[in-house]
Amino acid sequence: MEPYWELIERIIKESDIVLEILDARLIDLSRNEKVEELVKESGRPLIFVINKSDLISKEFLKSQIQKLEESGEVIYVSAKKAKSMRILFTAIKKIFKKHGKREVIERKIGDPKLKYREAKGEIVVGVLGYPNVGKSSLINALAHKKKVKVSKKAGTTHGIHWVKATDDIKLIDSPGVIPLTKDDETRYGLIGARDSERLKNPEVVAIALIKLFQKNNIKAFEDLYKIETKDKNTEEIIEEIAKKKNYMLKGERFDEHKTCSLIIRDWQHGKLKI
Repeated sequence: MEPYWELIERIIKESDIVLEILDARLIDLSRNEKVEELVKESGRPLIFVINKSDLISKEFLKSQIQKLEESGEVIYVSAKKAKSMRILFTAIKKIFKKHGKREVIERKIGDPKLKYREAKGEIVVGVLGYPNVGKSSLINALAHKKKVKVSKKAGTTHGIHWVKATDDIKLIDSPGVIPLTKDDETRYGLIGARDSERLKNPEVVAIALIKLFQKNNIKAFEDLYKIETKDKNTEEIIEEIAKKKNYMLKGERFDEHKTCSLIIRDWQHGKLKI
């Protein structure tokens, strides 16, 4: 596989339009500033596609999007809803009509052979985003059939895929490997870029999740785990869930690691909705 950023730059270069897929639950965390900077430098139009919008309330979504709408075109979708796919197609065609085709350099006889096959299509759309933001499900919905392997495990897609969405739109699917820095484990866990069992410190991520729900929708958290959280700190809440699930160790100690992994897994799989 090509080095991550070289591959991402290649996708942007070959695209007429770039989609950055974001997780509706954590829009700011699932944005990648470097990707957006590269798109801006290329002159390609960028559409922010807010995925998994069915997993959050409208009120929570509104609280996140104001800054995003100031930065570019924003489309809200759910891969489960065909209507939202039609809205996205309409936006792609509208923006393509406005900006036109990227400059395509015609190759001549005797020119050096390209290292890789370029994407060709009337409208070429690059699809970028962190692992597990729902890129593969979205592409399959756009193509009206299963084209790309989908999994709840992060990082399922490998290498570049060219997917025909319609007669005039071709998608370039990225591997979903946009790198994060080593100290971004909380971000990895929250946006689902790393599975709960692969996190070195799930306790930190679970605490961040509990605080997120305490701030925005603690009732949803209490309803899922059938607990009361009033006047309890994060450690006491984790212990309460462990007791409820009977996640105990020898010596009457609760299994913090297993409990925190459960909370993260429920969040990443959409059982815990904000």
